[in-house]
Amino acid sequence: MPRPRTPLPPSLGTAVFTVADAQSLGVSRRRLRGDDLLAPARGLRMRADADVTELDLAAAITGGIPGAVVSHRSAARLWGIPLPFADRAEAWTPRTPLDLTVPPDASRPRASGIRAHRAVIPPEHVRRVAGVAVTSREWTFIDLGRVVDLPHLVAVADHLLRWPRFPFEGREAPWSTPARLAALVEQAAPRWGIAEVRCALARSRVGADSPQETRLRLALEDAGLPAAELNVPIRTPGGVRLHEPDLQWPLWRVAAEYEGPHHRSSEQLDRDIDRAERLRRHGWTEVRVTARDMRDGCRRAVVRVAEALRESGWEPGRTG
Repeated sequence: MPRPRTPLPPSLGTAVFTVADAQSLGVSRRRLRGDDLLAPARGLRMRADADVTELDLAAAITGGIPGAVVSHRSAARLWGIPLPFADRAEAWTPRTPLDLTVPPDASRPRASGIRAHRAVIPPEHVRRVAGVAVTSREWTFIDLGRVVDLPHLVAVADHLLRWPRFPFEGREAPWSTPARLAALVEQAAPRWGIAEVRCALARSRVGADSPQETRLRLALEDAGLPAAELNVPIRTPGGVRLHEPDLQWPLWRVAAEYEGPHHRSSEQLDRDIDRAERLRRHGWTEVRVTARDMRDGCRRAVVRVAEALRESGWEPGRTG
């Protein structure tokens, strides 16, 4: 029969604590190796059954590293920047390494659980989230040039540039502007990944509402299809608003809509069918793109949109 675990001192309190604090309260090394504890980084323990967030862990780790700033993928997750193409930020688990940037003259942390970087971060691009130093959203975009591929980086730029929907997000301005990001790129150069950042900014567009919309747009552009308008309302000649599709080509009266998981409910499905029928009555063709269409580099989506455009009079090689 397994020996009952010795209870941890109540004064340890938090879900994440240092080995030093635990030992000062009389917790033995053997107890600190118990299977109910995880070791997210050297010198730290975390209760395995606790509801710990990445911010909790970041607070515990950065507290012992002077000048450390949460950066790269970790900063992206804390800011809700979607990585990779998904409807939410890249998933985090307590075993996911924490990205930290320290000053160039500081010792690079080599503990397990930490992915360390050395760089100078402009003070104006260091923010505090619940007391934890984190790179700004804009500087996080610069950092991600080293660690994600170009399509993902374009999705990050689109995320920062999109105009929010106030009733749902409680803000009225985008996180950045093309001019601000362009100025920051020049400020950050030269550095690894800056060429990719510059290219991503050149391909970014104001208007994409999700990474999947960005992925679809890039695939259509790369296939030589004409540039689409993004999330612009379609109105009747009398000014009645019909819909605001993800992408549209007004010259050919074709629209494309990416339908994510939330479109699977019967109520939403009914609304989608009514919307498509309403557009059809006013002379529009709507291409409803699903996850299946997005496989293999969006190959099926490209074929379907191209067919709809050709049937409406577009000729390959003609942009508008």
